[in-house]
Amino acid sequence: MDDREMLEKIAESARHLPTPPQLKPDQIEKRLKHTRSRGWKRQKYAVAAACLCVCFGMAGFVYQNNAKQIQSDMEREMQTDREADRTTGKNPKTNLAENTGKEDAEKEDTEKKEEVAKQYEPVKKLGKMYTLASGYPEVYNALKEAGSRELNQKDMEDVDNADDAAYGGMVREEELQKNESAVSKTGSSDFSGTNLQVEGVDESDFVKTDGRFIYVVQDDRIQILDVRSAVPYVSGTIRPDMDEDTDRICEMYVADRRLTVILQNEKTYLKQQIEAVPITKVVTYDITEPQKPELQHTAVQDGWYKTSRKIGDRLYLFTNRSLAVTDEAMTGKEPEQWLPRVNEKVVEADSIYMQKGGSEGLLMTSLDLKDLSRVTDTKLLIHPDVNLYVSSTSVYLYETVYVNEAFRTRIARFGLEADGTIRAKAAKTLKGSIQDTFAIHEREGYLQVLTSVTNAQPWENRVYVLDENMKTVGKLTGIAPGEKIYAARFTGDIGYFVTYRNTDPLFTVDFSNPKDPQIIGELKVTGFSEYLHFWSDTKLLGIGYETNPDNGERMGIKLSMFDISDPLKVKEEAKLVLKGVSDCAGLNDYKAVLVSSKKNVIAFTTESYDPEHQEIYRAFSYQNGRFVSRVERKLVVGTRLYSYDSRNWRSLYVDDRLYLVGVNKMIVFSMREEWKEIGKLVYGWVDKNE
Repeated sequence: MDDREMLEKIAESARHLPTPPQLKPDQIEKRLKHTRSRGWKRQKYAVAAACLCVCFGMAGFVYQNNAKQIQSDMEREMQTDREADRTTGKNPKTNLAENTGKEDAEKEDTEKKEEVAKQYEPVKKLGKMYTLASGYPEVYNALKEAGSRELNQKDMEDVDNADDAAYGGMVREEELQKNESAVSKTGSSDFSGTNLQVEGVDESDFVKTDGRFIYVVQDDRIQILDVRSAVPYVSGTIRPDMDEDTDRICEMYVADRRLTVILQNEKTYLKQQIEAVPITKVVTYDITEPQKPELQHTAVQDGWYKTSRKIGDRLYLFTNRSLAVTDEAMTGKEPEQWLPRVNEKVVEADSIYMQKGGSEGLLMTSLDLKDLSRVTDTKLLIHPDVNLYVSSTSVYLYETVYVNEAFRTRIARFGLEADGTIRAKAAKTLKGSIQDTFAIHEREGYLQVLTSVTNAQPWENRVYVLDENMKTVGKLTGIAPGEKIYAARFTGDIGYFVTYRNTDPLFTVDFSNPKDPQIIGELKVTGFSEYLHFWSDTKLLGIGYETNPDNGERMGIKLSMFDISDPLKVKEEAKLVLKGVSDCAGLNDYKAVLVSSKKNVIAFTTESYDPEHQEIYRAFSYQNGRFVSRVERKLVVGTRLYSYDSRNWRSLYVDDRLYLVGVNKMIVFSMREEWKEIGKLVYGWVDKNE
């Protein structure tokens, strides 16, 4: 058997398996060529056999018989070639010092097999959270059982026992206010991006800009608004192929002259009964000329759209779908009937991680935006419910469970490798629950987590530092008794977080030694912040509520500017209370806030109900140690006949123009001309009160 025949045999046998890039035939061939200078024929079979063992070992019990048969054939081929070598003398290097060389070669073969197997062997158990499926039958039986009973939680063995004395991260999550797209000479290079949780990890939204155009999701279309001049206008519309009765556009990305649109569809199957299955579709367009968008690629994934992240040219798509099965709904046990698909291919058994009692599936897929037909990797997580945090190197799935009359946080880590592979790593269970989106963060190989333990008397808060293997290397306990965490933000080695009862303690934590985090400061002020945002290296903005220190009654929305130039002595440098204001969009959705010290603007929408419902767009500057109101524009006045959500607005800037963008209209302000309103563009139905 020559090299090509051997490689073709491997490729054909592994055709239905998810193959790591390093084990693809072209990579195996490179390794074979490299071994020819030293007993090449014996080593080529060792490398091939090792790779084959790994491929089929990862596939699980379903493919064991096939793997054993192929490996047996390979071994017979190897033995035949060795005998031919000894008989014909065609391989003089093998015949020299046969007795001693044989032992060395066999040892080298074994070491290579062990090395390759260790590198690609999947993690089979992630703490108490997930276990790798052994095959489709196990998955089917577990889902069938989950469909017929309630989850019965048992004691967890992996709970971090933090009742002992405290011993020895939170890193700043800077907003990505930078441009990812190349901008033409007729467009601006100075424009805002989406307010993000993690720098460098882009998030989808219903409003995006590339400095030339603003793209807005509106019902079944995407409006393209030309903002290259002072007078914006609708320059085009993109209408994806969809059923207007059942489908909708969720969100999108704009970068590198590419528009990536995420759609929610329903696909109907006719089996024993009519069944509608949720489908999430990703579509890319070339928008070099936005007025003439060119459809490029499409990917389809089962499930309801949950969220997504974009890192470079790679899209990580997350969808949810109920997976519980019953005999009445099944016509057989074929995986295609009860497991989700990606690009019409059912998820492989060796890509499924299960949690006992779970019946909801979270499907994680790594897609190449340059060619969506290329699904780099897929993982299916079966669980009761889960949240996620995505850094540039990992996906962390976390959930709150109630065990032994106490809340616990389970966290599982999946590594995101450079080639797009999603690889299970480890898991941990901690005491308490995560209260804020920004209370979990990865930095330099460590995960910093803030939890609030609300079952204890009194309540307490904790700081955990976990290494890449999810082992606790440092922690603090007993912080702010009787309170819980409301907001967090981190920069370098310093973390800031807010707890609250009737006053707002702002804590400063030093994480310079991950094994020994230390509380180094505590500032008490009235009210509390629910959102923190770094204004500069020495200033921290807080948005929350002013409260009565005696009874906790809310008195209005509060803006605070903290001086953090000395982390040991943090001060509230300025504050502004918007009396009578009931809500601020940014407290519930960080994407609804625009904060830019470069443009000296803080912008968001607010709502109040006394004496009547009012929705107001507000923009502030910060100068000379105080907040200065720049824009106070009424959007809605009076009682509305339909539900209205102030989070359906986004603020962004292009050059010196500030844009308030909604699903139906856009209002433009000139920051250069005393922040006055200079225009309005309507591209949909608008209420007369707006």
